[in-house]
Amino acid sequence: MIRKFDPNSLGFLALVALFGGLAALGTDMALSGVPHIASVFSVSPSTVGLTLSAFMVGFAGSPLVYGPVSDRFGRKPVILVSTAIYTLAGLGCALSPSFETLVVWRFVQGCGAGASRALSAAIIRDLFSGSAGRSKQSYVQVMQLLAPLSAPTIGSGLLLLFHNWRSIYFFLAATGALTFALMMLCYAESHQPDAQNRLSVRQLAVNYLRVFTTRQSVKFLLVQTLMFGGLFSYVTGSPLVMMEVYGLSPTFYGATFALTASGIVAGSFINGRLNARGVEPRYPLITGLVMGATCGGVLLVLTSIDALPLSVLLPLVVLVCLSFGLVGGNAVQLALDPMGDIAGLASSMLSASSLGFGAAMGVAVSLFHNGTPLSTVASMTACSTLALAVYRVL
Repeated sequence: MIRKFDPNSLGFLALVALFGGLAALGTDMALSGVPHIASVFSVSPSTVGLTLSAFMVGFAGSPLVYGPVSDRFGRKPVILVSTAIYTLAGLGCALSPSFETLVVWRFVQGCGAGASRALSAAIIRDLFSGSAGRSKQSYVQVMQLLAPLSAPTIGSGLLLLFHNWRSIYFFLAATGALTFALMMLCYAESHQPDAQNRLSVRQLAVNYLRVFTTRQSVKFLLVQTLMFGGLFSYVTGSPLVMMEVYGLSPTFYGATFALTASGIVAGSFINGRLNARGVEPRYPLITGLVMGATCGGVLLVLTSIDALPLSVLLPLVVLVCLSFGLVGGNAVQLALDPMGDIAGLASSMLSASSLGFGAAMGVAVSLFHNGTPLSTVASMTACSTLALAVYRVL
C-alpha cells in the first residue's frame, strides 16, 4: 500500500506545488503553439489569443465555486474532480477538429485549473498556521514558479520534437493525469467534510461577510491583490518592453525573463527561511513593500526623464520582483489565518480578486503602451505603492 506523504516532507510540498502549477503550465506552455495553431486553422495569431482568454475566464471564475464546495465536502474530492476536468479538457484540446472547438475546450480546461491556485493555498492553511504556515506557503511558491519558468522551454521542445501543436495539449493532459494519480494516492485529506458549513445562499453570504469584516483578512487580501497586479503588469508588459523597445530576440527575452523571475524565487526562498527561523512576518513584509515602491519609483522617474539602459533597468526590475517574493507567502497565509474553517472560500476570494485585478492591470499596460517602458513601470510602481499604503493604513 502506498503511504500518504507527510505534510512536513519535501515530497508533500512538491505535490501541492505540482497541483498549484497546473494553471501556469496551461497558460505559458500553450503560448508556444500559437503560430502553429494559427497556421493549421488559418486564423491570425491575435485570434488564437482567444484560446488564452477563454482559459483565463474559466480559471478566474471557477475558484468561487471550488472554494465553498471544498469547505463543505473536503479538499480531496474537489481536487480530484477539478484535475479530472483539466485532464479531459487537455485531451479535448489536443483532438479538436476546429478552432472553435479548441476555444471551448480551453474554457473547460481553465475551469478545471481554477481549483489549483485557490486550494493549494487552502491546503497549507489547513495543516499549518503562524510562522510555519508562512514558511510553507513561501516554499510552495518557489516550486510553483518552476512551472512558468520551464513551460515555454518544454512547449518549444515538444514542437521541435513532434512538429505539432497538439503535442503540447497531450503533455498537459498527461501532467493532469499524473497529478490526479498522485493526489489520489499520496494526499491525505487536510480538511474533513463539515456538514454544518451548508452551501445555502444564506450561509455563503454569512461566510463572505465574515471575510469582508475581518480586518486582517481584508488587509492582506488587498495587499496580495495589489502586489499580484504589479506582477501581472510586468508579465504582460515585459515582452513589449524587452523585444519591442530594446529589440531583444525571443531567446534573449527568455533569458531576461528568467533572470527577473529569479528575483521572485529568491524573495520567496528568503521569506521561507526567515519564517522557519521565527522571524516576525512584519519584517519581510515591510522590507518587500518598501523595496517594491522605492525601486519602482526610481524606475518611473528614470524612465520618464530619458531612455533607460537595459543594464540599469534589469537590476531594478529584479529588486521589484524580489519584493513580490518577500510579500507573497506572508500575505496569503496572513489573509487565511483567521479563516481556518472556511479557508477554501477565503482562498478562492483571494485567487479571484488577484486574477481579476491582475488581468485588468495587464489590459491597462497593453492599452497604454507607447513604445517605451513607461506604462509597465507606472503600473508596477502604482501597485507596489498602494500595497504599502494599505499595509500602513489598515
